[in-house]
Amino acid sequence: MRLGRRPGPPLLMETTSTLIEEQMRTVVVGVADFKISTDPLTYLVTYALGSCLGITFYDEKRRIGGLLHAMLPSASLHPGQKIREAMFLDTGIPKVLSAMIRVGAKKDDIRCKVFGGAQLMATDNFFRIGSKNIDMFYKLSQDLLLDVVAWEISGRVNRTIRLANHTGNVIVKVPSKPEFIR
Repeated sequence: MRLGRRPGPPLLMETTSTLIEEQMRTVVVGVADFKISTDPLTYLVTYALGSCLGITFYDEKRRIGGLLHAMLPSASLHPGQKIREAMFLDTGIPKVLSAMIRVGAKKDDIRCKVFGGAQLMATDNFFRIGSKNIDMFYKLSQDLLLDVVAWEISGRVNRTIRLANHTGNVIVKVPSKPEFIR
């Protein structure tokens, strides 16, 4: 008698998942930048979030994803200067939402997940950028009525995040630990 896996749906699901993973392309989002994807076979990834926040936006019904890598809480600290909107939470978040809506997402269907805001070095309160970013995101999420479904913030570690545009899952990598999904 030969022992082995019985054919059926679990094998098919594993094979389908593996095939999808092999076809995925990766789009890198740099610091103070954002990207939008309407392609379900895309990963949006940003590396080494320390005090910065990485915020994913995902419309599951339409499989439209976005990723913002914001450095600072507010552009109001630089009045009159030309700014890079994605550098700041208060200008970057509305920019990403507008871009997603332009390509077909519906605001009420967008779910957000937020990562980062770490305090990597011991400093005084003036330089606690991570906690200031978290405070600003919390305020903006209330003001903009964002549906925030996951928080992976604070601490003393950097994080690399990868949004899988076919599922909305975010794969998180922390140094010296296995990846996990949020």
